[in-house]
Amino acid sequence: MCCKCCGVTQQKVWVFGSGTIFAVSGILLIACWPGFIDTQIMKALPLTPTSKTFEKWEELPIPVYVYMYLWNWTNAADVQAYGVKPSFEQLGPYVYREERKKMDLEWHDNGTVTFNPRRTWFWEEELSGGKQSDLITAPHLPSLAASNQMRNSNAFIKFMFNQALNNNGGNLFVTHTAVEWLFDSFYDEFLHYAMTLNNPLAPAIESDHFAWFLNRNGSKDFEGPFTVHTGVGDIKEMGEIKFWKGQNHTGWYEGECGRLNGSTTDLFVPDEPKEKALTIFIPDTCRIINLEFTGESETIQGIEGWKYEITPSTFDNGQVNANMRCWCPVEKQLNNECPASGATDLGPCAEGVPMYLSADHFMYADESYGNTINGYQPDNYEKNNFYMIMERKMGVPLKVNANVMITLYIEPDDTIDILKGLPSFYAPLFTTASRAEIDEELAKELKLALNLPAIGRYTGVGFLCLGCILIAIGTLLTIKRKWYGQADADRQALKENEETPNVTDSPSNDVNI
Repeated sequence: MCCKCCGVTQQKVWVFGSGTIFAVSGILLIACWPGFIDTQIMKALPLTPTSKTFEKWEELPIPVYVYMYLWNWTNAADVQAYGVKPSFEQLGPYVYREERKKMDLEWHDNGTVTFNPRRTWFWEEELSGGKQSDLITAPHLPSLAASNQMRNSNAFIKFMFNQALNNNGGNLFVTHTAVEWLFDSFYDEFLHYAMTLNNPLAPAIESDHFAWFLNRNGSKDFEGPFTVHTGVGDIKEMGEIKFWKGQNHTGWYEGECGRLNGSTTDLFVPDEPKEKALTIFIPDTCRIINLEFTGESETIQGIEGWKYEITPSTFDNGQVNANMRCWCPVEKQLNNECPASGATDLGPCAEGVPMYLSADHFMYADESYGNTINGYQPDNYEKNNFYMIMERKMGVPLKVNANVMITLYIEPDDTIDILKGLPSFYAPLFTTASRAEIDEELAKELKLALNLPAIGRYTGVGFLCLGCILIAIGTLLTIKRKWYGQADADRQALKENEETPNVTDSPSNDVNI
């Protein structure tokens, strides 16, 4: 209201009243708003068919790029002929954009949801360091896997196997294009032969074509169904894996090493202590991986996150940390044949094939792995590292570099021709690095959610200051009698006081008359 329209009393009511309202509102905002808005945000985070979390979980809104590196065996013929030390060269990256979507969703009354993850890859020519037509020489996995299975058979069976291998496309190594190795596949004579045998003792052969990611591109059934907690009823369970393929244990490794827990990397528990490790499960790795807190922070798109990464004990088998011994297959524990620290034996989930999972170039691994060939560069920490930058308040990954290498252990054999005279060595098959970083649009939403408590708190400070200023101004104007119209009011009051009759003197005057 305009001061000219108000009397002094009205002005005082407006100024002192407004000041009090602003001051009280400011105090309430400062004291109550942060806790209130945090509670509301946490209530809104759980996964439901109508939540904002669901929109970003069902179909990942940011691009994920998969950097594939293939290892070219540069002296394969000499190794087979003369037993020289193998040499490999890492080629690539062959980069594919990965789109993720959750399919066949089924919501459960116990606060969980089951889904099939679908991944689709698209070639990114501009980001790649090689062409899909690059020729790559690599170990022939079908022949070597079959040879490993027959290694401990009696002499007659091994002799017959060797003849069949030699006459039906068995090889130590083969050469194909990069895209054939990765997705497109190539016809394999030995696989075709194995399909015709119908051997009940051998793993079922479903195709006579081979590729590292055969039938994976665009498939919603390959990985199998996951059941994860939505966070409804218990926010500290949000994103936690409860079942995979209907089981809560992989069965590949004993005890805690085989128990399913952690995240599928798409949904994490919010508001966790920053010192707590991140646990993720990736079906291709056959195991959970713990990323440990480094104490380092990094700012991505204006948002501070904490760095979590693998450590020297991540792929340990009990040599560095006794609790990690369960990653050694049970039969090798019994025979005291556990692999050296630095690589996980994937045999239990790979039909017994001696494949190993490790950091790229065997970073952090025992030297006995890398010394078997020429070509490993384990000291390149920045390139080989597996890490994640995480904003812990909301549980949102800001940056991811999931970098792992798969190798095959090849040993000599006196009966099987393709293995005669070879050295024992760990042959690298491929390295895959999934990389993603939060984009500007998603970062804006995250920053707003993170800043809402501070916005309310600073607004409260502003209201409190404004209220105190109004009350101070009102007090000063009252003391100085400087309210608008105060002088006229004072003069009017004085005039009225002077014109008022002196009623106490009137009776005495009448008596004197």
